[in-house]
Amino acid sequence: MDIKKYKSYIFTGNKTTCSGCGACVQVCKRKALSMQADEEGFLYPVMDVGKCVHCGLCDSRCPEIKDKSNSVSSFQHCYIATTKDDKYYKESASIGICTMLAEYFLQKGGVVYGCFLDEVSWTSYHIRLDDIKDISKIRNSKYLQSSTQLTFKQVQSDLLNGTLVLYTGTPCQIAGLKTFLNKDFDDLYTVDIICHGVFSPMLMPLEVKYWTKLFGAEIRNFRFRSKRVYKHSNGGMVNFDLYKNGKFKRHVERYAASSPSYFCYAYSGNGINYNLRLSCYSCKFKEQTRYGDITVGDPWGIDDNDKNGVKLTEELTSRNSIRSLYSSNTQKGNMLLKEINQKLVFQEIPVEKAFVQAAVNYGEREIPQLREILFSSLKEKEYGKLVEYLFKCDLEKNHKKFKIRYWKSEVKKIIKRVLFSNK
Repeated sequence: MDIKKYKSYIFTGNKTTCSGCGACVQVCKRKALSMQADEEGFLYPVMDVGKCVHCGLCDSRCPEIKDKSNSVSSFQHCYIATTKDDKYYKESASIGICTMLAEYFLQKGGVVYGCFLDEVSWTSYHIRLDDIKDISKIRNSKYLQSSTQLTFKQVQSDLLNGTLVLYTGTPCQIAGLKTFLNKDFDDLYTVDIICHGVFSPMLMPLEVKYWTKLFGAEIRNFRFRSKRVYKHSNGGMVNFDLYKNGKFKRHVERYAASSPSYFCYAYSGNGINYNLRLSCYSCKFKEQTRYGDITVGDPWGIDDNDKNGVKLTEELTSRNSIRSLYSSNTQKGNMLLKEINQKLVFQEIPVEKAFVQAAVNYGEREIPQLREILFSSLKEKEYGKLVEYLFKCDLEKNHKKFKIRYWKSEVKKIIKRVLFSNK
């Protein structure tokens, strides 16, 4: 059998062409493939040559090389919104659109698949929910790459049994699910997120170890975004609870640039991402053509000052400052969004004005040299000290500087309100 005709990572070894979606592993009928972590902690399919019969099924279902013309849609309608009920806003990374959608599906007797952060192993993976009480398990942003495990096969089984399914994930994961299924199902609804890339699962335990040592306490309820203390920070706050001897001590919030992982991911100050999966730098799923019925993201570039040519309504600007941007990409997406409209204050905006952020529009990014040094040095140096050494920064000072900037800004807002209210 000539394997040269196969183009996927399994046969070429080219890591820039594998997003780690796991479709190949789950479609293999002979169980000849398994997802295993490489030296950087990212999962890749590994072949058991004794079981493989070179049928090519894994290659044909790889979303990296499969023709996507029949599987995707473009943004049809784009909206900016905030929530009417603060419970969604307070409990979610943004305004809780995915939570609203999950509630709808579970109330209809369906099931929901989403990303869960396991605080025992400090890894993230997709899980299946059928109880509305469990929604909190898949709430909030994770940023480290999650394993889809066997959820594509579970989804297939649910669909064949006539169960209504909602699957949320990164664009490459939704693409992997669609190519795995290889056919359309009326009962399947998908939501993809605007994704800047994913960082290595190997870094999350090191992140927790860094904070544990800094505060001398156990870390629980870790989140990468928060609006609890710094309400107008756009969510870029690492936050967690400290426990000692099993008892709650206090809640901690730190600016994103004081987190080793977050700093390398998006807050280095130069727009470069240093800890992403190799395929993320040349992502094939970031474009305005989407696999998801709905796309959800942050409204970067759209604010109250009309800088992007979008004039927001007074009803929208008078509410809390946290907003989300989302789009319906299919008729199914249109229908689904109508089910949650009553929970939102929203405004449709031109497609060309939406999602102007780099996560949709950037071309292929250069893989930074410091990335390789970062990963190769993790065994030799403590995580936080390594980041500070490589980037010539002080993580704790980053937070202190942020606090000064933030509270100065808040005081100015208060003074402005008082002055205008007295006129």
